[in-house]
Parts: sequence; C-alpha cells; structure tokens
Amino acid sequence: MEKSLASWFFLRPTITTFQLEPEQHPEFIFGTRERAQRDHLLGEIEGASYGDAGFKAVVFGDYGRGKTRMCQNLRFEIQRHQLRIFPIYVKCSSFTSKAPFHSLFREMIMRHSTAEMTRIATEYGRLVAAGTARPLTEIVQSEDIALVMGQGLAMLNPDMVRKCMRWLSGEGKVPMEGIGPAIKPQLSDSSEFGAVMRGLSHMIAAVDRKVVVYFIDEAERFNNITNADAFTVWLVSLRELTEIAGIGLIFFVGAVSRNELPVLLLQEEIMRRIGVVNYIEFLNPSRDELRAFVKELFSTCIRKGEVPEPHRSIAPQEVLDPNIPAELAAITQNEEDRLDAFPFEPDALDEFIEDVAAGGSANKPSEVLKRLLKATQRAIRKDRRTIDRSIVAEINAEGM
Repeated sequence: MEKSLASWFFLRPTITTFQLEPEQHPEFIFGTRERAQRDHLLGEIEGASYGDAGFKAVVFGDYGRGKTRMCQNLRFEIQRHQLRIFPIYVKCSSFTSKAPFHSLFREMIMRHSTAEMTRIATEYGRLVAAGTARPLTEIVQSEDIALVMGQGLAMLNPDMVRKCMRWLSGEGKVPMEGIGPAIKPQLSDSSEFGAVMRGLSHMIAAVDRKVVVYFIDEAERFNNITNADAFTVWLVSLRELTEIAGIGLIFFVGAVSRNELPVLLLQEEIMRRIGVVNYIEFLNPSRDELRAFVKELFSTCIRKGEVPEPHRSIAPQEVLDPNIPAELAAITQNEEDRLDAFPFEPDALDEFIEDVAAGGSANKPSEVLKRLLKATQRAIRKDRRTIDRSIVAEINAEGM
C-alpha cells in the first residue's frame, strides 16, 4: 500500500490533507460558533447592500484563529447565494515604517481584473451616452480621474488599461501620454484616493447593481506604519475611504485583544465611521468547541459515513459518498466510538484535545491542525493505522 495521508486514513476524493487551505477549499468552515459568526457577518454585508451601501467592520482575534478562512468562506457564500456584492480579497504586504498609502490602495485597485474594468467602463460610457447615468466628472470632481476612468479603462488595449489602473492606484511614473498630455503625474492625496473609489464603486453599482466589499486580511501590518508623516497620510486616507457609503471595508486583524489593534484602527475618527459595534472579536474556542471542530473535520474529510449536515449542500458531489470502506470498518472493529474518534483511538483523542486546550497559545484551529498533521505523519512512519496515546504524548512533549 502506498503511504500517503489520503490512502492511509481513507480521505474522501479531492481531499489530500486535513489542513484544508482556505483558497483551495473555501466552501468549508468548521464549528457551530464559526458558522454563527460567519452568518452574522454575511447578514450584515447583505443588509447593508439593500441600501446600496457597504458594511464596515474590524474583525480581530488571535493569530491562527481562522480569520483568513472566514474571509474566503464569506466570498464563497456571497457567490453561492448570488448576493448583490462584489467581493475583493486583499492581503496586506509587509509595509515599511514610511510606506505610502498607495502601498495598500494599489492592491485594492489591482485586484480588479483588467477585463472586468474594461467591461464596466465601456458599459458605463453607454449609460452616460444614453442619459441614464451621470458623467464621471460629477462623481469624482476631477477631470483627470474622470478621463482615465471613463476613457482609459474602456480602451481595447489591455496594456493601456493596466497602466490606467496603476495610475488610479497612486503609482508614480506611469506613462499616461496615450490618455492625455496633461494628466497629473501621480495621485497622492487622500481626497484623490477617495475620488477614485467613489468613481469605481459608482460605476460598478450602475452597471452590475452590486456593492464592492474589500476584505483586507492581515491588517495587523498597519502597525508597521510608525513614521509620523506616513501615519498622518494613512489616517486621513482611511478616514476618506471609510466615509464612502458605497463601498464595504472589512479589516481582518491578528490581535489577542482590542488593545492590541493597530493604532490607526483605534483612532476616534476611524472608530466613529466604522462603528464601535462593528469591532468584532473572534475568541479562541473552548475544549468542547475544539472537540466539535476536530470531529466535524474528521467526518468531513474521512470516508466514515455521511458528511456532516452543514457541508452536504456545498461539498463537491464526489465527496458525499456515505459508504465506509471495509478496511476502515475492520481497523475500528465496527465499534462506533472508535470510528467516531478515527484516526485517533478514543482515549488518545481525549488526551489530544486536553493537551491543545491546556496549551495556552495552542488552543486555536491553526495549532490543532499542525499538531494533527504531525500526529498523522508519525503514525504513518510507525506503520500504525490509528493514533494512540504514545504518539499524542510524543507530539505534546515536542511542543513543550
């Protein structure tokens, strides 16, 4: 028998590991509380869209708590339910202390595809020509920005469209002679960033009837902005963006407590615009929640019966086979408690959960998955078809 995680532990088709990456399997989110938090955020996002507005929030929790998975799952659910939302995922880079604001703004603009921007700009131009949409100059209050958004983005040359997107994002030294001879060299003012975002969100709302929502992940990196001048620019720029009703901004932050949030996000003028009630904390799971998380993960990934009910409507068809392999039934001796705990022995699973829950910084999904991976790999190396207490003790000792 080939030794692989999938074959050794009877994983379902398309699943090769217990560490399901958020980008590859965005459909899955494990745990009753996790889904309740997801549903709350999804409801707020959808509710705001009814008034052509975007939901603003700061979602924070311990590092490895599962915020990136929440981001990706929200995007999946928005698309699955065909909500009037245009979700854009942005992962913050490692900003320097003097990083200009366009370090973030560029990612927000460039995450839109070139073809998408061309389609929207072209269709918006048709609406303006038909008299059913306002000229962009009235929206953005800048002839340069209106020219680049209205004509530049609508060009058939993808390279020129890309250049226009780069210029709109605040990048400097972009050759714009093909659009206009007197175009401003670079956008750098907070009001200009706000104008671009108002124009972009307005066009998308007019053409697709959708509200743009930016999921800004790893926003704890805002803490890197320590230079006084750079901090001021970031503050006024974030204030400008959070004032725009037509876009959503959800910042996902690694922070153990509210007091550890980036200083930028704790400024009164930012908190007032986002709303204190929309600073949402993801607490680390309890022992019972960790156990439920692990057992739901196993039932979803391993061919030991029905996929858990919350995942049946979203899992690929090939994952849904409820049959239990005869070899797995033999390994667990047809005992319900052993099958339920597989790939652990029941007492080993109890010890594993206890070790993780008592481990201080270990009681979070990312650490559970890392320890689980070590335990499964150790079992395969030792030719053990289940994980017993001796393996759990070894892993815990190494963690100590």
